[in-house]
Amino acid sequence: MLEKLKIILTKNPHYFGIFIVFVGVLVLISAITDANWLFGNVNTTDYNLEKIDGWVNFFGRNTARVISGVFSVVVILGGIFWFWAYGYYYKK
Repeated sequence: MLEKLKIILTKNPHYFGIFIVFVGVLVLISAITDANWLFGNVNTTDYNLEKIDGWVNFFGRNTARVISGVFSVVVILGGIFWFWAYGYYYKK
């Protein structure tokens, strides 16, 4: 399965942009709806800012949601740019 995916992405790299947009939309919807799979079960003793638990503990849940939302919009824009760059600008 992963070999087929690798072959598809090698032949059509602009599809990776669609995947990036999908991940960004998923995180944006999770931030808007305050999904427990992203913000729930926070370890209150860990302030590691490399994990979402650290952001929630350091800034609070609502601010962490806003930061995640803004980051996901940046990821969505990056995915759209990737799709545009490989799909239209670098045509073979």
